[in-house]
Amino acid sequence: MADLNTFIEWYRSGDETDYVKLMKVFKSTRNFLSFLIKNNKVDYIDPTTISGNEFDHDSTLFDFLIENNLIDFDDFSRLYDEIDESTKNQLLLYYIDTNYEDAMEFITKNLLSDVNIRQDGFYLHLRDREELEILFCGSQRGESARYVAKLILSEDGLGHDWYFDDSVKPHQVVDELDDANITTLIDFIFKEIGDKELSLEDYDSDFFSELSEEQGTEGYFRIRAEDLNGLINDEAAFNELCNKDLDELGSNLTSLYWQAENSAYEDEIYDLVYGGLDEYFEGRIDEVPREVTKSDGSKVTRYDSYIKIRNFRNLVETFLENYKGSAYSDSFLEYYGGLTELMVAMINNDDIECIDFRVPEYPDWNRTRKNINELFYDYV
Repeated sequence: MADLNTFIEWYRSGDETDYVKLMKVFKSTRNFLSFLIKNNKVDYIDPTTISGNEFDHDSTLFDFLIENNLIDFDDFSRLYDEIDESTKNQLLLYYIDTNYEDAMEFITKNLLSDVNIRQDGFYLHLRDREELEILFCGSQRGESARYVAKLILSEDGLGHDWYFDDSVKPHQVVDELDDANITTLIDFIFKEIGDKELSLEDYDSDFFSELSEEQGTEGYFRIRAEDLNGLINDEAAFNELCNKDLDELGSNLTSLYWQAENSAYEDEIYDLVYGGLDEYFEGRIDEVPREVTKSDGSKVTRYDSYIKIRNFRNLVETFLENYKGSAYSDSFLEYYGGLTELMVAMINNDDIECIDFRVPEYPDWNRTRKNINELFYDYV
């Protein structure tokens, strides 16, 4: 059997073959380190050279190193820089588990600098709102979730003509009005044309011919108070009147319908985007004012955008677990430097899922109807 000095040479050589020979004798790194400690050879121990695989095989190896004063978490930054790269992620996982607050402070200050710690949780500091669109599935073109998210997250939103149906007729609004708005519409119509003589030559609807016959007014007719319910229930007559003597009302009603549809569609898309973000974040984007002094000494207010991260610890630990033991540069948090970049990499590697939803073809009808009734007074 080899002597102590030979064992130390094998340990310090850094040669994989020598390490294999060492493990054949001692079975584990912990056993060999205990052997060195017992023989007063602590000075030969360099814990920063221990491979990450050893920590996988021995889940309490970090505890052993700390108990024997072989590593010091008081200067964690130095330890993280010096430790074998294949051990970095295990080290962070252990630090999070045993010194949570210190670990999160180290990660946010040194590795993922766009994450801020507040009293109620972790917040992502956004370069701009559109930064988040990269977390959605699809491309920036077409009708993918990412394309729509980019529009919603931008300052312009979807715009005001995202959905337009040029086949809308005024009576389609009447069909959706509640009782209070029906009463308002009837009062408006009577105020505009009630009891006025209207020429039959201008109208083709049977409703108006029947009114003329009933009233005994050859060649013209009047809209009396008792005729209004019948008028608004007759689609053809109502649309014809809105194209002629009530053309301004007709124009307003079709505009109302268009606005109600567009608002319904944009609200639905908005909810889909922010509902999707709820998978990884909480609440809406927070705009925090910050006073900036310009070169001429004047002060201006800038706004920094933040959004609360739903489970920052889970995202970090998922990444560290999936890439522990690896020594590739993209296996470390500092390679990405920011949470958004890290999440994109995790999405690309199937560690987490991109945010997805089906883009609706048409506005939600319940929302449209609600908008029609809420906006009605602005158009009549």
